[in-house]
Amino acid sequence: MAATAGEQQYNFLIVHVDQLDSDHPALISVWVAFTYLADPASISFLPIYPTNRNGEMDLAAHFSLSKEKTISTAFLEQLQKEYNLQWSHVVMIDQKGASYWTRFLTGAEFSQTLDSDNQTLLKPEIDLLGSLCSALRERGSGVLTGLEWNQVIPDHLRTDISLDQVIGEWDRIQKSGLCDVFGQ
Repeated sequence: MAATAGEQQYNFLIVHVDQLDSDHPALISVWVAFTYLADPASISFLPIYPTNRNGEMDLAAHFSLSKEKTISTAFLEQLQKEYNLQWSHVVMIDQKGASYWTRFLTGAEFSQTLDSDNQTLLKPEIDLLGSLCSALRERGSGVLTGLEWNQVIPDHLRTDISLDQVIGEWDRIQKSGLCDVFGQ
């Protein structure tokens, strides 16, 4: 997450699927995390799919993974075209990964009804990201203490972000306290 000279923002694409270890995981939602590296540092999470936006494309119909379990280039290009977004990193998480993080952060269960309206579908994700923001404000990278990575990586969480980058930025977020989830 360290920026090069002159860069003040990184966007993270967060893709939530049903089951990453399946041959054909189904897309549940897509979020963007906007991180600002200037002082004070901040992060904001925004759902971009599904949102009930007029004319919204059914991205789920276009979603697929490569043989290497990365998001297909065609899907990423469609996403960029549809939303006119740029991102620096991608995070993929599935239902078991979201469940693990929810239990880890709150002790509660992650419960999501996949065949519900968009607001109901996104509510557990909004709650999870809100819990993450609360934890970041309180503990920064200390939130990672006790996390059993082998429970989530690589079958339930995949990313191109290094742990060192996460630690540095989460500590900066703790100092500023600026972490928000749109829709909360």
